[in-house]
Amino acid sequence: MKILNSKGKREIIIFSVIVIALSSVICFISYKLDDPNVSILTVFAPSIIALIITAITNGKKGLYELFVKQTVKKTGLKWLLISLIGIPVLASLAMLTSLGFDISRFDLRTTQLLPQIVIIILIAVGEEYGWRGFLLPRLMDKFNLLYSSIILGLIWGFWHFPAYLIGTGVPLRMNFIVFLLWVILGTLFISWIYYYTKSVLTSILAHISANAAFNYLLILPEFTGSMNTFWLFILYLSVLMMMIFYTKRKDLLKGDINNIVSSRTSKSPFFIILNILSST
Repeated sequence: MKILNSKGKREIIIFSVIVIALSSVICFISYKLDDPNVSILTVFAPSIIALIITAITNGKKGLYELFVKQTVKKTGLKWLLISLIGIPVLASLAMLTSLGFDISRFDLRTTQLLPQIVIIILIAVGEEYGWRGFLLPRLMDKFNLLYSSIILGLIWGFWHFPAYLIGTGVPLRMNFIVFLLWVILGTLFISWIYYYTKSVLTSILAHISANAAFNYLLILPEFTGSMNTFWLFILYLSVLMMMIFYTKRKDLLKGDINNIVSSRTSKSPFFIILNILSST
């Protein structure tokens, strides 16, 4: 197990607390104004807070590494394609399965590009420099990719909770725990790509493709009237992630995590988060 210095721990905690708190305030203002459009501002919080903390702690060099070095870099075509089509392919497979593989019944929810695609891009850019560019590398300084991704998925998921309370930011007619499961699986997928590319660009592309799939394909319960297709999507993504993390376990699960805490129970991500907090 790698040793995470006190600076890294502080940055993880400060970033997570401020991002969730700021988003909560924005959602509260949105609720009081009775204007759900105000809540869209929450999507910029992760990248903006990452920018501020990086500027304070690491200056221009840190900002360059965060916004330039992790974006403008050579990335294999394979990873770009996986980022762009991975989630949409699984979502399409879920749709086809629910339709009994009757391709003639396969259809898009909408073909309208504007303003949806602009909003989808802004969401991905506004979030990913925070989640993958800032937070994930710091978690990986201490934990392997699996544990880092689960912790990040929990933080990312609960970051959505204030928006969920006011009816925005989370698919309608979906239990928050189910949504949280998707966020954790989505985090595993995007973090797997980031692990091999160290590119926030691929994270942005994967985030864009996931939100585009939810917007244009008929898999969400608010569009289909049931959870069946979404559950199929979750099943396929779960199987894919289990296969990837098993076949690539020497890379993705490397690190001595047995010493993180003393008891077997405390190896769960919840106790790991408590361990970070208590050792700061």
